[in-house]
Amino acid sequence: MIIDARWEIYEDFIQEHSNYEKIFVTDTRDVIFQSDLFASYANYKNFLVYATEAMLIKDDPGNHNQSWIRHLFGENEYQKLAEKIIICCGTVYGTRAESIVFFESMIEILKRSTMWGDEQAATNYLVHNKLLNIKNLIASDIKSGEILTTGLIQNIGILNEKILRGDGKIPAVVHQYDRQQGLIQLVDKVYREKDFQADENFTDVLSAIDQIFCLVQRQNFNTATKFFVDYILYAKNLNIYGEKLLKLYQFILQRYNPDAEILLLAIQRTLVSAFVAGINIQQLENVYQIFVITEKKIHVINSSFKNFVKNMLMNFIDIFYKNNQQNFAREYIKRLSDWRGLNDF
Repeated sequence: MIIDARWEIYEDFIQEHSNYEKIFVTDTRDVIFQSDLFASYANYKNFLVYATEAMLIKDDPGNHNQSWIRHLFGENEYQKLAEKIIICCGTVYGTRAESIVFFESMIEILKRSTMWGDEQAATNYLVHNKLLNIKNLIASDIKSGEILTTGLIQNIGILNEKILRGDGKIPAVVHQYDRQQGLIQLVDKVYREKDFQADENFTDVLSAIDQIFCLVQRQNFNTATKFFVDYILYAKNLNIYGEKLLKLYQFILQRYNPDAEILLLAIQRTLVSAFVAGINIQQLENVYQIFVITEKKIHVINSSFKNFVKNMLMNFIDIFYKNNQQNFAREYIKRLSDWRGLNDF
């Protein structure tokens, strides 16, 4: 689910953070850094770097790229691309505007995605057909690139515990190291603590929340609700996830449709648990705004959530009066009186 959703998440994040000018999006499980990728392209402007692999599309020994392109674009398009080098979608680096062009192009194509691998097909289709409105498209190849994709390379050089590219120099990033036992052993030795064990269950609360973000991005509210009930609704110590749950709730409201109502009700319940030990004024502001937006969008609001918000507003009114902050107190009294359904309390 994150395979396709991540491009939308990338774009949302970049649009919300205008201070980032250079962006590297990457897989995580099978990627290591050997030096500073950003320093490697410090003098480049208005560019996008894509990483190529060691074979042509037609020669992929697992027949993966062939089947992905055929699935998403059909046989005719595959025949056009068969003699092109494989481009890996797992690592892409570029300047802000160029990255957004790529993200938006991927998002548009992946609207019709139905299987794992479609994003790889989309990347090859866009780059090889020159459909990206980007002036400086740079290939990072296995011989001289700063991003080395090792999955299909037969013999890889190692020197002083560094993985080498084809020209014998050290690339900044190595991708797909876990396809070869020798590289796995090197990475375990250099990068991992003793007895390191990867957690691939992703069933802890924080990981479950992240999965739900992805599902909501794809409007898959039924699966998101199941995730929430299974891994979050009855979890303990939710207070440490309060801010994250608030952001999830706001995220859902931005993408709301009627299928989201059960999920919103469940989150309302957990928000009460998350903030039972206390809430600061900024959190209260966020909760209040959530309540106002929720009232406008949906018909069902958890009664305990309504009472929680009302009681917190009343507590803050009392605090403001005791500290001679009458203006704040009057503002919160107005908020209480403005609520539709106040007579329900």
